[in-house]
Amino acid sequence: MSANLSMQTNMNMEELQETAALGQRRAKIVATIGPASWEDEILTQLITAGVNVVRVNAAHNAPEERAPIVGRIRTVAARTGQHVAILQDLAGWKPRTGPLADDTPVTLTRGTTVRLVCGNAPLSAEQVSVDDEQLFAQIEPGQRVLIADGLIELRVEAREGTVFRARVVRGGALRGKQGITIPGVLGRPFKLSDRDRADIAFAAEHELEYLGVSFVTKPEDLDLVRQELERVGGRAKLVAKIERPEALERIDTIVRHADAIMVARGDLGVQLPPELVPIAQKRVIAAARACGLPVIIATQMLESMVNQPIPTRAEVSDVANAVLEGVDALMLSAETATGHYPVEAVEMMHRIIVTIEQHFAPARATAAEGPTTIAATIARAATDIARRWEQVKAIGAITRSGFTAREVARERPPVPIFGLTPDPFVARQLALVWGVTPLVVTYADTTEALMDGVAAQLAASRLVKEGDHVVFTGSLRYFPEPGHTDSLHLRRL
Repeated sequence: MSANLSMQTNMNMEELQETAALGQRRAKIVATIGPASWEDEILTQLITAGVNVVRVNAAHNAPEERAPIVGRIRTVAARTGQHVAILQDLAGWKPRTGPLADDTPVTLTRGTTVRLVCGNAPLSAEQVSVDDEQLFAQIEPGQRVLIADGLIELRVEAREGTVFRARVVRGGALRGKQGITIPGVLGRPFKLSDRDRADIAFAAEHELEYLGVSFVTKPEDLDLVRQELERVGGRAKLVAKIERPEALERIDTIVRHADAIMVARGDLGVQLPPELVPIAQKRVIAAARACGLPVIIATQMLESMVNQPIPTRAEVSDVANAVLEGVDALMLSAETATGHYPVEAVEMMHRIIVTIEQHFAPARATAAEGPTTIAATIARAATDIARRWEQVKAIGAITRSGFTAREVARERPPVPIFGLTPDPFVARQLALVWGVTPLVVTYADTTEALMDGVAAQLAASRLVKEGDHVVFTGSLRYFPEPGHTDSLHLRRL
């Protein structure tokens, strides 16, 4: 690797920048959309710039408001010819401030005092409302109240009848309906609200590919969401958002009930001391990758680009280190939802990822034991062939459910992975998975015809060249149901 690094760094800066702009990217980009990005023109630019998954936060809109947004995402993705997944976060239980009186943020100044009141009264420089009665009832003098992922901090000084007096320790611009956390105060037990059920039904009706489950604390929380999703006929995969210390304590069991994991550093970062967040991140990544689950790193990746056109050097290093750890995806939040430079943020993230991937191989998963299933063994064998024989230019994962492609991606092979599926929904789901380029192909009825057909369709895509060798893996005996990876086939196109 050091020789490769030396060779690459001898390139001049213009060559490096051009290579980064044009290079193929293995780690994926998730972008949250909001007022800054949900119109057609900006959406088109975001997807063209490299967005693979569009995140829609159900906490900020009702299903009837969300439907046209989802429709625009689908239309723009089809127009650009990209397989783009949609990740909808369930709102879950998250206490929030009240709304703004108008669209102008309220400025809280350090050292001033404010009243904390229960309810949804409009925010002002003198008063902050808390919309959750249960949390408000647990407030006591001396506690810290953290708002907007801890960017704003209040210290409760005294109770004055039905309100509290609090001093602004860390001020800033307060927007409407921002999250509130009181460290040390336990959340309510996980349950599905009527709003959550409506949002799950929305995901099923609109065939959304992923559901983000907020404030998971135990495996049973995911089981509850999955049961409801199956009841309404949804096929979305569940992304467990790791935001609380209780989830960290149970991460080894949570990963066995989830379909993907998100390290949600915003809420996690206000529950833990800052110096422990990187340790928690590495622990979650290791647990997810050992089980072959896609893992997303979220929150403040390029936070400064909300207000300026370039990131800080520390943010660039943060993105680079996540790539080196082998995560599947990196997420932009406010940068693309409400920031002034949404497209530039995606372009910058793409450049950072490609540059790091060209210099270093990603970290390989270090599970305590080797593959224990036929599928895992075959995926590792396919990757070993690609590593050992330079004439192998790609791995073709023949998959109905996406399982085979995810198993291959788990091994982080040095060549592109093509997810060859007849199902457009599965193709969109694979947009989240590291290194996988989804292709919708037509399957034949016999093993020989199936193999000939997918090889011909891959060659016709022009993503590989005639004469290239490709390792194909999947269920070549053509089981009628998915999940039976059993074959390995090497073919020259």
